[in-house]
This record gives sequence, C-alpha cells and structure tokens, in this order.
Amino acid sequence: MRDRFNGECDMRSERSFLAVANRRSRNAGRTAAIVAASVMTMTVGCSQEPAGVMSERAAAQAPAPPAQGGGQPGTKWNEERLHAAVAPVRAGRALTPRSWPNGARVAVCLSFDVDNESFTLARGDTTPVTLSAGEYGAMNGLPRVLETLDRHGIAGSFYIPAVSALLHPRMIEDIRKPGRHEIGVHGWIHENLPELNDAAEEERLLNQAIDYLTKASGKRPVGYRAPSWAFSQHTLGLIRKAGFLYDSSLMAMDEPYEIVSNGQPTGLIELPVEWILDDAPYFGRAGSLPSPEAIFSVYRDEFDVAYAEGTMMMLTMHPHVIGHRSRIVHLDKLIGYMKSKPGVWFATAEDIARAVRPGGTTN
Repeated sequence: MRDRFNGECDMRSERSFLAVANRRSRNAGRTAAIVAASVMTMTVGCSQEPAGVMSERAAAQAPAPPAQGGGQPGTKWNEERLHAAVAPVRAGRALTPRSWPNGARVAVCLSFDVDNESFTLARGDTTPVTLSAGEYGAMNGLPRVLETLDRHGIAGSFYIPAVSALLHPRMIEDIRKPGRHEIGVHGWIHENLPELNDAAEEERLLNQAIDYLTKASGKRPVGYRAPSWAFSQHTLGLIRKAGFLYDSSLMAMDEPYEIVSNGQPTGLIELPVEWILDDAPYFGRAGSLPSPEAIFSVYRDEFDVAYAEGTMMMLTMHPHVIGHRSRIVHLDKLIGYMKSKPGVWFATAEDIARAVRPGGTTN
C-alpha cells in the first residue's frame, strides 16, 4: 500500500531499538530482533513528514494525539460505553470451511497494493524524487511481480487506487492479460478515510474509484481494501451499500470471518490482513531494512502454521517495495517453498471469499 514511513521518528527510541537489533543480529535471535525493530519503527511517535519516510498506513491508524490535560477518556467510561465503543465493527463467526476446494489443506492469497504515486499525491506532495519512488512500482516493480506469478502459474489479487491506474493505464491491461488475477478497490487516491471523516465525500470517492476500475478492467470489483487499512466511522456502511462481496482491511483473526456490526451479522466476509505479513513496514526507508532472508523466514513460519491449521495465509505486498531485485528473488523462493507442500491452493481473494460463504463456489 505505499512506502509507508512518512514521519520524523523519536531518535532516542530509534537508537535504542537499532542497538538491540544490532546486538541480537550476532546471535541466534537475529530474526526476532529484526522483526521487533520493525514493529517498534511502526509504533514510534512521529510528527513531520519527509518524503516517503513514515508508514502512511501506520500514520492513518495511529491513535489521536492526547488532548490537553490528559487524553485518556476511556479510563472514565462505564461498561455500556466501552461496549458501544467497540460494537460498530467486530469479528463474528469464523468462516474457514471444513475443506478447501479440491481437497486443499490451506488457502494462500498473494495480494499486492499497487499504490505507486497515489498516497504521495493524496497529501499534495509533488516533489520529483518522492514521486519517482512510487513510479518505480509501475515501471519495474509490477512487471517483476507479474513475471514471477506467471512463471509459477498462480493468481494474485491487486488492490489499486484508481489514480494509480489513471496515471499508468497499461497496468490494468498487464494484470488482466493472464486471465487469472483479480483487481480490487483501494480508494480513489489512497485517501486517509479517518482524516477525511465525511460520509458524503468518502462515498463520492468510493463510487468514483469503483466506476473507474470497472470501466478500465471490464469487470466491477467485488473486493475492497481500505487505503492504509484504515476505516472511518462510515466505511463499513458504505462498502456494504456498494455491494462488495468481501473486505480485506481488518485484523481480528488470521482466517476468514464474518463482520458483525452493533451485534448484527452483516453478511460481509472479512479476509484479514496483518502487519507481520506486510512487506512495507520491514523494508520502508525508516524501517529496519533487514536482510530479506530474515523476513521471509517469518513468512515461511506463518505459512507453516496456517498449513498445519488448515486455514488461510494472506500476504500483502507492494510492487514499489517487493519489486526490487533483492526482494523479488525471495518472493520467488517463498512461492517455491509453498508449492513444495501438497494441498496448497493459491487463489485470489475473490475465489477464497466465494469458497467460504455459505453454499459458496469458486470461479
């Protein structure tokens, strides 16, 4: 979804976690230290926005700054208020089927957020170097991703801010060409929905994105992934109104589930994402920039447990991040590792959603 790191981070915390990571990298705990460093980078308080540095997604999801004189109103909320605060978007029943199509043991979705320059333009940044870092996704990153998927003969799901497609119209053609990939909605210009906080404007941008991608791809998208994985208070209602089959922005489980709103099942399928299974926090410029081997060992472990449990693995990547030469080779190895196991179903998110809904079938 972006080169996510867009803020000037607390230097004392940064020095502290990098020192720990450096020390641990010399022993058997190297991988754990790198992951810990990456997670700390995502959560350190940030302020200014130098070009393409702090996580756009992390910034969108970060808690609001403390109000003057405190900023912990939840400490005074009673039980009723606490339940009301969490009720609008909750996890309902798990939807993992007893068996996946063709007797597969696990479902794997390789998903790509094709952000390119969109998140930079959303905040009005037109500095050439920053834009060029996003443009890389269209020029080199996406072609490498598509070549890797084609060589393995597997499908992927591509979530595209409509502005990315507008600036690089050939991307849609290239993604559609193999006839196996999915295109989903990822906002109009990678807008920050909580910051927008306007139901009418959010709906306008959503419909504009749906219309553009439908016309460009020849098919109305059935999947939605919020820009920065960040819902506003209006988002769930709007994507239900728009008739999406599934969402892929939430994190309450690591298997498919139904979204519940204010105690009522919505019928909307959630195919959850997770920071651990996202490339940008590790490889962003203000991330820990670890050796790709260390991060892909985390991905292998996640796959192995999903395989043992018979559930799902949703990996989120970005062409402008994963498409670099030193990273795409490790994605290729990861795919090879997963393919070496019997009963792995590589599927689009749409096919997974159709498989898990009651009475569902895949395309």
